[in-house]
Amino acid sequence: MTQTKSELATIAAVAQLLAVLLTVAALFFARDVFIPLSLGLLLSFLLSPVVNRLERLGISNVMAVVVTAILAFILLATLFTLLGREVTNLVSDLPKHRDELVTKARSFAGLTTGVGGSLDKLADEVSEAMEDAAEPEVAPKNQSVFERWADKLLPATTPLDSETTPDLGASAKSPLYVQEVRADLALATWATTAGTVLGPLATAGLVTVFALFMLIHREDLRDRIIAVVSHGDYVTTTEALDEAADRISRYLVAQTIINTSYGIVLTIGLMIIGATMTAEGAFPNAILWGVLATCLRYVPYIGPTVSAIFPLAIAISVFPGYGVVFAVLALIITMELLSNNILEPLLYGASTGISSVAVIVAAVFWGWLWGPVGLLLSTPLTVCLVVLGRYVPRFRTISMLLGEEVQIKTSMRFYQRLLATDERRAWEILRKHFDQYHYNATSDEVLIPAIKRIRQDHDSEYLSDDDANRLFAMAGGLIAKLSEHQSDSSGRSPVEQGDEAGCTSEAGMTTLPLVVGCASHHFSETLVLNMLRASGCSHFNLHSIDDEMIAEEVSRQIQELSPAAVVIVVLPKGGFAQSRYLCKSIRGAGYVGPIVVSCLGKFKNYDKLFVKFRKAGVTNVTTSVSQTESKIESLLRRRNTI
Repeated sequence: MTQTKSELATIAAVAQLLAVLLTVAALFFARDVFIPLSLGLLLSFLLSPVVNRLERLGISNVMAVVVTAILAFILLATLFTLLGREVTNLVSDLPKHRDELVTKARSFAGLTTGVGGSLDKLADEVSEAMEDAAEPEVAPKNQSVFERWADKLLPATTPLDSETTPDLGASAKSPLYVQEVRADLALATWATTAGTVLGPLATAGLVTVFALFMLIHREDLRDRIIAVVSHGDYVTTTEALDEAADRISRYLVAQTIINTSYGIVLTIGLMIIGATMTAEGAFPNAILWGVLATCLRYVPYIGPTVSAIFPLAIAISVFPGYGVVFAVLALIITMELLSNNILEPLLYGASTGISSVAVIVAAVFWGWLWGPVGLLLSTPLTVCLVVLGRYVPRFRTISMLLGEEVQIKTSMRFYQRLLATDERRAWEILRKHFDQYHYNATSDEVLIPAIKRIRQDHDSEYLSDDDANRLFAMAGGLIAKLSEHQSDSSGRSPVEQGDEAGCTSEAGMTTLPLVVGCASHHFSETLVLNMLRASGCSHFNLHSIDDEMIAEEVSRQIQELSPAAVVIVVLPKGGFAQSRYLCKSIRGAGYVGPIVVSCLGKFKNYDKLFVKFRKAGVTNVTTSVSQTESKIESLLRRRNTI
């Protein structure tokens, strides 16, 4: 039993949905493998420009990778040393800032009524907690160092009270002696700590190994991927890999430069604020906040906000008054404005190809899937998906949803605005396209496809007669508005336009050659005649005949007007037989001038179509508004030279 196209489409959609679900499930459950692999790939993209630069200096591939790795390790070691020292100083200095923090909390409590008591209580609890934390643990005087170490390693158990505790292991009710093992033994604590520390270290080791091997064998891996994925299409696969690698590498390098510059400037700014506005002459842990800002800004949107909270919190809790707080806030806002509006557009150059909404959605999705590491990898992984969608038709939906470039044609956006009765947005689309190109291009690329789509949806009964008439009326009004905008943007006075173009002056129109325009079978073709009138108003005066007239009446009126040329508009579907019949009727009435049939669209059998029209007496056949205007102008020039 054969299946219909709709059933096959449903099966294909279900299969694609299952494939997506299985892929997400695999990424989630195998994240212990995919996370180090992705981080290693990301690190290799970041370091590959340095390796390539060293290779261009004559260093071998392996030595270039080794030198780059050593420099990266030195940089990371220096960074972690600074962080460790600054964190230690911060923890040791926290009790010193207790009084100011409590004072600020109570001042905030005084500004409110409903939560004032809660904030006051919280301030007291914070004060007591800091006092308890500041009290050192005093060991007994007569206890040696070895005894203190033994007590920590094997703490003494609390003896059981024989009066209140049954004799365990000595009665029928308690045949076994059971003693609870304390969970806070030193060995258990050490094992837990070791597991907590060794887990990230193992991940870091895997990331390092992956990154080094990817850098050393990057050309070999590239050739293998192309051979497996291309299926013979080496050109498309190579272009896709080159584009993805170039976008990700450029993005990471530019982001590293921006984030490092941001951290350095923030550190210097906090030091200046501390030296000029504080009694101590220094801002606490300024280097820590600069390094933290550099690292956190790799996380899109969330990172800059979190990095700004820490120095603001220190300014609030350490320094009396709010002058330092406002200075730090002004510094951060100024730096964000400069970074977002000057540095990022300058260094990023061509964008990553992801829309702003897609960056947020990707951060949420990858953060849910892989946690904080997913936030760090969200932008590079989404870049790979967008590039995949650009080159693989099956994944084109991803590129349309996440890509920065709008894949919808301008004509469809214009038609959607018409459907939504949003005439203002529709006019903005028309005006922007006209300002970028010209009137004929806007007619051929935006207006005519939209009018044809209205016809198509009306014939398919997606639009009622009233809706179709409403859309045609809106399109006609926008065409007239665009014609006025064309005259206004020409930069000439109305008198000059009337004398030279003949668009606004009746005297100018009478001096131009007369061209008669006819609709073949549908009243929407009169809108095309209006476009032709505005497009060629500087060379001819177009007179439209009512589309409801029969062919014999049209022929008689053309014979009376004796125009320089006749143009018949055909807006498919349909209209070919009617236009041929109309042409024969015009020739039968005695008209001998040129007749141009404007069949708007692309036709595979254009030659056969042209032969049929030639047999009916047509002089020329055109397929666009710009081509029709050019053909009429050339016929009029030829007529004037004879």
